[in-house]
Amino acid sequence: MDAIWPMERAADSQDPLFLRKKYGKQLRLWGGVDKRELTRDKQAIENHLRTFIPLVEQGGFIPTIDHTVPPDISFENFAYYMKRKMDLLSGKF
Repeated sequence: MDAIWPMERAADSQDPLFLRKKYGKQLRLWGGVDKRELTRDKQAIENHLRTFIPLVEQGGFIPTIDHTVPPDISFENFAYYMKRKMDLLSGKF
């Protein structure tokens, strides 16, 4: 096994920062975006995405929401998350 998907943040052991520290870059990570943070405000989304900067810089990590987007995330928040995630992935964060 060389990748984990999905990484459900509501599960205690599925923090991508923890997994990268424990297993190194050889383990590819896919997921890890906490959908609960996306129900909050723009600052919460910014703060959450900012935690992924080291993982994105190291490579081998694709930040995504696990499974599907729940209905309690507003379209405005989802659009903001997608814009800022693209900024993160393109080095403009």
